[in-house]
Amino acid sequence: MQDNIENNGTFAFERLPVSIEEIRDYTQKHFRQKEVKGHFIKRLSVWLIISFFRLLPYWFAYRIGTFIGRILYFLKIGKHVALINLDIVYGDTKSAGKKKAIYRASLLNFGRVIINYMRLPFAGEAFWTKHCELVNEDVLKKAVNRKKGVLFVGGHIGMWDLAGGKVGMSGYPAAVISKGIVDPVIDKFVTKARTAMNMGGIETRKTMDQIFSGLRRGESLVLALDQNIKKGRGEFIDWMGKKTSSVKSTAYIARESGAAVIPGFMIQLGPKEFKMILKDELPWLECPEDPEKELMMNNQNQADAVQKIILAYPEHWLWIYKRWKIVPDGETNPYKQSD
Repeated sequence: MQDNIENNGTFAFERLPVSIEEIRDYTQKHFRQKEVKGHFIKRLSVWLIISFFRLLPYWFAYRIGTFIGRILYFLKIGKHVALINLDIVYGDTKSAGKKKAIYRASLLNFGRVIINYMRLPFAGEAFWTKHCELVNEDVLKKAVNRKKGVLFVGGHIGMWDLAGGKVGMSGYPAAVISKGIVDPVIDKFVTKARTAMNMGGIETRKTMDQIFSGLRRGESLVLALDQNIKKGRGEFIDWMGKKTSSVKSTAYIARESGAAVIPGFMIQLGPKEFKMILKDELPWLECPEDPEKELMMNNQNQADAVQKIILAYPEHWLWIYKRWKIVPDGETNPYKQSD
């Protein structure tokens, strides 16, 4: 693999992992909190809601999250889109009843994601140590101590952002790459939640310099590969049997920085039982005679790794998202009738 970005001796730690306090200091130093002026009523409302849910016992929060999912299912939220997605992926290999069951389980998980995101970022070190297991940590430890950073590739699987939170609360500097949120109050809440989990945020519109600087310091960057990217900014890859636009920068970042690429995700197994699972580091596929083809090969390889996770845990993926909305010219948008 090429390594065009020099390390410049800027690795922030002698060796990782380090203490939670050291990671907290690092996060506060390198990622700014967002200030919000005005919006007093909305800010107060968010604070009251978060305060209420933080007080709930695990079993009750789990039931509320499940109840929210059941309401979403009863209201048939995203059902048409989900069934189209399930048809694309499974065709006739699964019955209509099985597809409906996956759709339902996905919404139940989504309901728990909503509740957990308002609680767990603020639960403190005790939760992450006692109730969230980090599986295959040696892969992360070995990769990050090569001092070129790590790219975690995942998607809207399981507990989403909380996966990066487990990394940050395990003594590794972490950041998530995501779009900014228009609503300033919600944007501030998300930023505060991530910071509470020792995880910084990098907005997509000002990404590359911050990404490479963070990798040189030893950060683990979290990227969701199951997002639609506008034509001209993404590239078309095979996503579970059908071409769609996807992130194209992860292979470039890996090539230029030398960062390791590790698939990872976090799932909830019970009211207070969570598991963050790391897969083995992905090998770099070489094609020296065609650098652009090499990038595409590795983007596809990374996407394939995420797809394998989804197929292994289908009830934990967000099936209501229009993943195949952006297709190559000449192909039909499968959701056209539902738009």
